[in-house]
Amino acid sequence: MIRIAVIGGGPGGLMTCDALREKVGQLVCVTLFEASDRLGGKIVSRQFTSAPVLYEAGVAEIYGYTTLGHDPLHNMIQSFGLETTVMDSDALHLDGKIIHGIEGMRAVYGEATADEILRFRALCSKMMTPEAYYEGIGKIDNDHPWAFKKANQIMERFVKDATARRFIRTMARSDIATEEHITNGLNALKNYLMDVEGYIDVYSINGGNESLIRGLSDRCEAAIRLNERVVKVTPSNTGFEIQSVRGVEHLSANFDIVICSLPHNWLATMAWGEEALSQIMTRHIAHFDRPAHYLRLAVLFERPFWDQTLMGSWLMSEAFGGCCIYIEGSRHDSKGFGVLNWLICGADALAFANVDDQTLLQTALSTLPRDFGDVSDLVIEANVHRWLSSVNAIPGGLPVRGVLENHCPASKNYPNLVVTGDYLFDSTLNGLLDSVDAATDIVQARVMALRYLSATAQESGNRGRAVGRPLPKPSARIDRSYFDHYRGIGPFQSCWDRFAPPDLIAALIRQAWSIEGTQPIRLLVAGSASGELVQAMRERGIDAHGLENNRYIYGKTQPACQPYNHFGSLTDMPFDDASFDIVYESCLCHVSPRSIPTAISEIARVSRRGLFFGSVTADTGTEVCDTYELLRGVKKLATWWEWSELLFDEDFELLVHDSQLLANMWETVLKAGLGSEIRFPDSESLRYCFYKRGGS
Repeated sequence: MIRIAVIGGGPGGLMTCDALREKVGQLVCVTLFEASDRLGGKIVSRQFTSAPVLYEAGVAEIYGYTTLGHDPLHNMIQSFGLETTVMDSDALHLDGKIIHGIEGMRAVYGEATADEILRFRALCSKMMTPEAYYEGIGKIDNDHPWAFKKANQIMERFVKDATARRFIRTMARSDIATEEHITNGLNALKNYLMDVEGYIDVYSINGGNESLIRGLSDRCEAAIRLNERVVKVTPSNTGFEIQSVRGVEHLSANFDIVICSLPHNWLATMAWGEEALSQIMTRHIAHFDRPAHYLRLAVLFERPFWDQTLMGSWLMSEAFGGCCIYIEGSRHDSKGFGVLNWLICGADALAFANVDDQTLLQTALSTLPRDFGDVSDLVIEANVHRWLSSVNAIPGGLPVRGVLENHCPASKNYPNLVVTGDYLFDSTLNGLLDSVDAATDIVQARVMALRYLSATAQESGNRGRAVGRPLPKPSARIDRSYFDHYRGIGPFQSCWDRFAPPDLIAALIRQAWSIEGTQPIRLLVAGSASGELVQAMRERGIDAHGLENNRYIYGKTQPACQPYNHFGSLTDMPFDDASFDIVYESCLCHVSPRSIPTAISEIARVSRRGLFFGSVTADTGTEVCDTYELLRGVKKLATWWEWSELLFDEDFELLVHDSQLLANMWETVLKAGLGSEIRFPDSESLRYCFYKRGGS
C-alpha cells in the first residue's frame, strides 16, 4: 500500500483526498493533516449569534462555466445533491447615487462616458474570447500583449474618460483584490470580463457554501488528523518523513508521497529538512509571492431597509477604493432581518485590518448611500473576518509556468512531492479544483509507476486468465515478446484493432477537423507496427502512411502495405516538411523523455493541420492499464495536462473547443464500444487528443 500525506484540510486538501479516492482508490493509504480544529479553510458559512440567520464569512461566491463547456466544480456540487442560487446585479454606488448598469451611467453621466465603457468592454472581449477565457491560465498567457503591462497602464492607455475609469475600477476591484500597479493587465482583463455577458455565471450553494465542505468531509476516506500542524518535511530513502506538532506533542511519520495543499502564505511556514529542497521550495514560493487581501464585515440589521431600492445580489461601491456589498437575503433566508456583507479588499483591507471592529463597522455604515439615512440604530450584530494574504495578486505567477513545474517544483530530485493551490491558477474554487485535478493526475502516474515496478499491476491484470500463464516482468523495452503477447491478449496482428479501431479513428479525425467524407486526407500513423492500421485507413479512402522503428514488427509488414509503411525514428522522420495533413501517433509515450521535445518538433514539422494524440496516459486508469498491460514499454507515463503542455511548447493548440462538437464526438466513441473502455475515460479526455498547428 502506497502511503500519501495530504497537508492542509481546506477545500484543496479535501478535494485532493476526494480525487485520490476516485483515481487510485484502494491502492493508497491517505492521511490528511490540518492545523486547526475544523476542515474547510476559506470556505466558511456562519450564523449570527443574535438570530439563526446565515451569511458567508469566507468564499463569497462560485463561478459557473456550464455555458462554455465542462464545469468540474458544478458537477462536484451536484454530486452531493446540493442546490444552488444564481447571483446577479447591475447596481453601482457612485458619487452618492445608486446607478443601474451602462444605461444608468448613460442617464447620469452622459453618452460619452457610457460609450467609453462599452468600447473598452468590446476591446477586452477582443483581447480574450470566451473560449480562451474558459481554457484558463497556461504558458500561452506569456505571449499575451497585456501580460507584462501593469493594470494601471492598460487603464490609462485605453480608457480616457475619468468617470468611465472609475466605473470599471469599482466593478472589478473586489475580484482583483489588489491595486492596479501591483497586478498585471492580463489578470485585470480576466476580471473585467466577468461583467461581460457570455463569460461566466455567479452562484452560491443553498444552505451555505460550507455545504460543499460537509459533502467532501463525509465522502473523505482519508485518516483525518485535526489540530496537528506539519512543521517539517524531510526527504528520506523511502520517501519523506513528516514532523508535526499536536499541542505540545511532537510527532513523526513516514510517507511515500506528500501533497502540500496549503494556501501560499501557509506554505512558507514549513521547513523542508534538506538544503537543496529548501532552496527549490523557496524559489517556488517567491515566484507566487504577490499577496492580496480581504476583509469580510457581515452586519445583521433589524430589517432590510434597502428593499425598495436594491433588488439584486450585491451593490458595487466606490467605498474602500472599490468594494462589493453582498445582500445575503438574495441567497439565504434572512427570516425578516436584513444582512449586508462588505467584501473589502487590497490596501484598504490591509489597512483596516489594524482597526478595531467597531470602528470598521461605523466606517462601513458611513459609506452606504445617503438616501438610506443613519441606520446605526438598526444594527443588531456585526462580525469581522480577516483574510489577509489569502489570495494572489497575479494568479499563476509571472511569467506563467507549466503545470508540471508548478505542481512538482522539485520534480527532478523529489518527484513525489506535489503541491496544489488556487494561487497556481486563478484564485477561485474553480481554479483550485483544476489544480487538484492536475496534481492528482500526476500522483496517479506516480502511483501507477510504483505499482508497475513492483509487479503489482501484472498480478492484478492476470486475475481471471489462464492458469499457469507466466507474468511478464516490468519493462520499458519494446521487444519481440511485446508484440507476440500484445496487451496480454495474443499476437499483435490478431488484436491490434481492439486498441486502434480504424472506423473510430477515421470518424473522429473527420469530425475534429470538419473533413467531409469525400475530402482527401493524407495521414501519418506514427508507431505503425506492421502496418495494419495503415492498410485499414487506405481501405477507408484515407491516404495513410506509417512509420515504425522496431525492426521485428516492421518486418511483418504485408507486401501490399510495404510501399506505405516506412522504417524510421520519430525523432528524425524521413519525410519532407508538411508531408501530411494529420499525424496519428500512439508511440510518444515509448520515447525517451529527453527525446520527446525533438519527437514532437518532428511531428509539427511534417504535419500541416495537426495531431491526433493516442499515447497511453496515466488518466487511462489503473484497472484498464493493469488488464491490458498498457504500461509495458512506457518510458514516460504522463497525464493529459503534461502532454498538452509539451505539445503547446511546440506550437500545437487544442483543436476542439465547441461543446456540441465534443458531445457529437463522444457519441461516436460510445457507439464504438471498446474504444471508450480502452482509449477515452470520459468525454473531456477527447479534448486532449486533438491538436491543431498554431495559427492553422
